[in-house]
Amino acid sequence: MKNKKWLLLLILVLPSTMWLILETSTINSKKLPIYGPRKVLASKDTAYYKVNDQFYALNEKDSSKQELIRLTTDAYPLYVVMFIKDAYKKNDLRLAGLSEYLNYKKQKIEHIPIVLITESENGRSDLQDELKKLAIGNNNVLFYTWNKQSFDSLNNSYFLQKPYYIDYSFFTLVDINRNIRGYYDGRYVAELKRLIDEYQHLRLKEEKNKLIKSNEIKTNT
Repeated sequence: MKNKKWLLLLILVLPSTMWLILETSTINSKKLPIYGPRKVLASKDTAYYKVNDQFYALNEKDSSKQELIRLTTDAYPLYVVMFIKDAYKKNDLRLAGLSEYLNYKKQKIEHIPIVLITESENGRSDLQDELKKLAIGNNNVLFYTWNKQSFDSLNNSYFLQKPYYIDYSFFTLVDINRNIRGYYDGRYVAELKRLIDEYQHLRLKEEKNKLIKSNEIKTNT
């Protein structure tokens, strides 16, 4: 009987103990900014700007067909995206940092979904074909497109109210709520390292939140 009481006490105390450990851990010691427009609601909560997470996938067999793909939060709770215009062909240094990791340090980024968006016209994207050669053997790199006529509009939507020093070709880190959490200059390996660290930080934080919610449900039931 005494052992049962201890077991019951342990069941009741464990969720609170885990919450306390997680709250005081290094996961919460670092807070990444949320970029973009925001507004204060009547409830005094803050509503943050959300980006579009739908892009087009080209049909290699039939260029007249394109499929609109959504990066669902179940499959892609976080992702990194870069918009690459045809004009960037003359400046491949924009991808120098990523190229370094894809070729020599792929194990350090293979867990990160990296989305590369190129311009398409008449169902074709020559630049995408070139980029696929760069990413051979890297299944975490996803290739999508957007119509050339409205490409800038989508590109700019990921950089609304950006800091002045941020370029529209920077990598962008998007969280599970589809908020912008970071910008990274793809020319530099150091910037890619920062991206990896901050992605991992958000991933751990998301796992922590899932664990807390799971324990709350178990406690309530």
